[in-house]
Amino acid sequence: MPDQDDVKPDQAPAAAMAGRRATPRPTYAGPTVIRRPDTAHHVWGDPESGLVTDRVYVSSDTLHVLEFELAPGGEFRHSPTNKTVFAADVLYCVLAGELTVANPQYGEVQVVKAGETVLFGKGTWHHGFNPTQETLRVLEFFAPPPSRGTASLYARTQPDLAEVSYRDGRWRHRWPEAAAEQRAASRLRVIRADDALWGFASTSPSHLVGTLVDTEFLTVSVGRVQAGHVEDLQKVDDETLLVVTSGELWVDNRDEHTAEFGPACLHPGDAAFTPRSDQMRVLNRSAAEATYLIGSARPVPEGWTP
Repeated sequence: MPDQDDVKPDQAPAAAMAGRRATPRPTYAGPTVIRRPDTAHHVWGDPESGLVTDRVYVSSDTLHVLEFELAPGGEFRHSPTNKTVFAADVLYCVLAGELTVANPQYGEVQVVKAGETVLFGKGTWHHGFNPTQETLRVLEFFAPPPSRGTASLYARTQPDLAEVSYRDGRWRHRWPEAAAEQRAASRLRVIRADDALWGFASTSPSHLVGTLVDTEFLTVSVGRVQAGHVEDLQKVDDETLLVVTSGELWVDNRDEHTAEFGPACLHPGDAAFTPRSDQMRVLNRSAAEATYLIGSARPVPEGWTP
């Protein structure tokens, strides 16, 4: 669950910060490996909204990425202090378990299984539930990030949600005939592997990349790297975070300014941050396929406001 502190506690009015926990804002000057145990830990929420445990990988002026968990039976909703409505493109990638996500403003509910993702945009209220007996783990990509005023600062400008609904009555007596209409009207877009736009990362078919989301601000793809794969370094156009989801993957980064290499072996949950204009490549030295999720974000235009 994204933190909603757009500003540091000592910069915000006391009333606005009441009941808040300031979230760490990890940023990096150059290519950096982030081991899962070393992520910045945080607890989001309050008794009314629910409490969610976060692992923050990066939270810069361009990109915000974290992993959150919900225990069996866990949930998050919203409260006056923690409004779950943002001015950003947000992608939830379910790593383990099953997420039931709802738009309480319109009653839309979607079930997102492991390996699937759900995208929502600016102004979308959302609640999340884990009705299963398995811990739910979700990797979240968020851009423009909270540091640009897209989380709590934006949420404070939105009127409170007067009514909450978990059933969309617009399609009553018209289902499944209205399925196409419902998909067009959906604010919670579920994206499955079959929906990805697939291509090769280079000329080699042993590194396959499927684009899940490519918006004005955020691009997220899934990668599959076969055993023995090698490739040349490639320039990274946008600020990027790669998170390994299965197998063992080597990530090699070159800093644009120092020309130093930073090869590292990553396991599931480990990540590699690459600044804009630096170079990166992936290698698979194991005997099994490795997979990853990778998110990139672009700086917002000058003068942009949420």
